[in-house]
Amino acid sequence: MDLHSDFHGQSLEDWLSYLETVHSRAIDPTLDRMLAVAGDLDLSPLKQSRIVTVTGTNGKGSVTGLLAALLSAEGHSCNLYNSPHLMRFHERITLQGRPVSTKELLSAFEELEEIRRRRGVTLTFFEFTTLAAFMIFSRQPAEFLILEVGMGGRFDSVNILDAEVAVITNVALDHCAYLGDTREEIAYQKAGILKKGGVMVYGEADMPQSARKVAEELASDLLCRGRDYDLRIRDGVFDWQDLREPARSVEGIPLPTVPAENAATVLAALSALRIFPEPGLIRRVIRDFAMPGRFQKIQEHPPVYADVGHNPHAFRYLVSRIRKLREQEPELEVILVIGMLRDKDYTEALYLISQEAVHLHLCTLYGPRGETGEKLAQAARSFQNCQVSSYNSVQEGLKAALAEASGKKCPLVLAAGSFLTVQAVLSVLGRES
Repeated sequence: MDLHSDFHGQSLEDWLSYLETVHSRAIDPTLDRMLAVAGDLDLSPLKQSRIVTVTGTNGKGSVTGLLAALLSAEGHSCNLYNSPHLMRFHERITLQGRPVSTKELLSAFEELEEIRRRRGVTLTFFEFTTLAAFMIFSRQPAEFLILEVGMGGRFDSVNILDAEVAVITNVALDHCAYLGDTREEIAYQKAGILKKGGVMVYGEADMPQSARKVAEELASDLLCRGRDYDLRIRDGVFDWQDLREPARSVEGIPLPTVPAENAATVLAALSALRIFPEPGLIRRVIRDFAMPGRFQKIQEHPPVYADVGHNPHAFRYLVSRIRKLREQEPELEVILVIGMLRDKDYTEALYLISQEAVHLHLCTLYGPRGETGEKLAQAARSFQNCQVSSYNSVQEGLKAALAEASGKKCPLVLAAGSFLTVQAVLSVLGRES
């Protein structure tokens, strides 16, 4: 597209459609374009904020959300950047507890587009919207700025800002075409969010050596699960264990609706920030915390859950949740509605989840990366674990799953596989949160 085109967006939808066309590639990892344009922006107010950047294969959204909730409950002002969004673009930018307004977005987009054209630089959708978010945050700076990485870390757009604390939730195989084919390669890319003198928090016990080496070279401190902190799950609660300062440990925290491992990582991040909320506040905030699209119960009869998990690592967690529910209800019959992107390892993911299901309703996702329901079904039929059907849309698959559930004694419908899958289900059932 012409760098000096005469586009003038009239609505947010116009702008979002236009931004998809500005750069020739949707994903084009480098920080060069971001830095070129950022040099013409006044982002200096962001230096007032203590920055926490969060990356990882899974759990980034729940970690950033829970960290913001705990900081806010403790009385700190907090701005939050997430991606992707589930229902509305505004979800990506939270200003001290409120979503950004359309007016704020349009103002930032118009100003940034003028600067981009003057610079003669094209930006990807994510680069442009991230810079716009930084402009908005700089106009309303908070004590803390929490940033969720889009993909990887080293060359992710949020990484033009230096983080005081760099959090890696976990590392598994995903986005291999861009990040590498092994955990070590992927961990190296994710560890790129760590800056000289920063603190790294790692959320798994088996930390890849590549990430550990980066921490040894750059970090002022490293908090690693199993060495510096840990968690113990028992009888509907978990204990967070500070292995450096045991007196700061917190027992009897209610199990959250997100993985307890993610909650433990958040508490380690607070420790890295030297912020120690009192145990009662921690228990209360974690008990009440919920993230849309994270094993979210969106209908009671029949029970319908939705989860944005979209790779084998995330599906292993879903399997654990299903098995936990089955402990309470042994006759539970799980009916799955799944749509996935073609660049995900859907064969492995479907194999894992199919062992817990009576029927897979596999649905086409539209868009450049969406896989067809029939391709998913071809992979799933080879497992011979359960019944398999394919559909041309999530809406069709959901309708069939709900009809099937109505004839069962103890059904559970679970929609998963992508943000797009959950978005379609929430749209049908009329729930946005």
